[in-house]
Amino acid sequence: MKYASVNAKCPSYTDSHTLYVGAHTGSFKRIHVHDDDPFRQVNLQPIELLTKTSKITCMEFGNVDRTEILIGRANRCVKVFDCSKEESISNFEIGTDEVVGLGRSNGCIVVGSANGMVQIVKYPEPVKFSVGENLFRLRLCPEDETRMVTGGKLLKQIIKLWDLETQKVLFMAKNVKKVLELEQHVWDNDVVFVDRNLIAACSRHGYVRLYDTRGPARRPVQDFTSSDPDDQLAFSCLASHGDYLYAGTTTFGARAFDIRRMKNHIHVYKGFTGTVTSIRVDSSGNHLFTGCLDRYVRVHHAHRTALEYRCYVKSKPTQVLGIEFKEHQASTNQDEVNSDDDIQIVANEEGSDPEYDEMFSKMKTVNESKAKTPMKRKSISSTKNPEDNVRPVSHKKVKNLSM
Repeated sequence: MKYASVNAKCPSYTDSHTLYVGAHTGSFKRIHVHDDDPFRQVNLQPIELLTKTSKITCMEFGNVDRTEILIGRANRCVKVFDCSKEESISNFEIGTDEVVGLGRSNGCIVVGSANGMVQIVKYPEPVKFSVGENLFRLRLCPEDETRMVTGGKLLKQIIKLWDLETQKVLFMAKNVKKVLELEQHVWDNDVVFVDRNLIAACSRHGYVRLYDTRGPARRPVQDFTSSDPDDQLAFSCLASHGDYLYAGTTTFGARAFDIRRMKNHIHVYKGFTGTVTSIRVDSSGNHLFTGCLDRYVRVHHAHRTALEYRCYVKSKPTQVLGIEFKEHQASTNQDEVNSDDDIQIVANEEGSDPEYDEMFSKMKTVNESKAKTPMKRKSISSTKNPEDNVRPVSHKKVKNLSM
């Protein structure tokens, strides 16, 4: 598909995906890519309630089935949204600064604020602890809900792995070696869990690093840094799937890395005009969902790097989540089945309904009309020329007439 400034969808893109888009204005939209109109956008948030501080700063799935979305805003509001019912379950205000991280641990919502305060929402009182100032991103481990990773700006906010049960640091990364006895700048604006023990981070200073929390070494085990001084590469967001990392940049689209060898990138995803604000990978690892400051939401093939879908969303997207349509539609169908189970059909012992039996007994019997006799088929002679029906006169009769 060619790059242009109009909505487009590649014919080979047939997956049934649903996109949830959070915008800079605070709007929250849903797009069914598999519909007859794949560019139709449905606002799931009343627009009249939005203000200048309603910007959506983070979005995460609230459960393993991906039927719940946790939405954090710059005005400290947190919303729990049910995808199957398409309605808000709860909405509350927490903290004193904008929300930069959300997750669910042991049924409790974990909220991280930009001032470094983390709160575990529990009854009757939440658990609060500080992870340091200048916090940029907080994420929970999908494989172990008790583990949390934080990253931010300056050396004090270098990558840290936390235990939510004890609120203590399990692992703290160490900066790379000094250059001319000077500390290298640290600005980890996004962090992700590759698995339970591997953590990846990307930076505005142009590096992507991988840390292993199992060994004694606290420095990165793999890293990518652009060697071209004119490249001016800066990474803005990060996602992972399997052995691959996907990082969005501020000027050069998005790139893919193999964590087994990160000296160079393996893929480049083009078609962007501006900073990539959000990047996600679907559950199969074949499709890449991105949001960009050019107000487009795009879907790329993760391995072929081809642009498969592009939709203009009118406002600058800050967060994008993609999901298979069947994953959250199954719960809706299950609810419909459960509601049908409550309906009971009452019948007598013989298995018939007395009301219908009485109604049919009063009906008159209608006799079938006699079938009409079929039309006789016309003779073949009637269809021919009348002159053909004249019989020829024999020679004997002609002779007698002459006498």
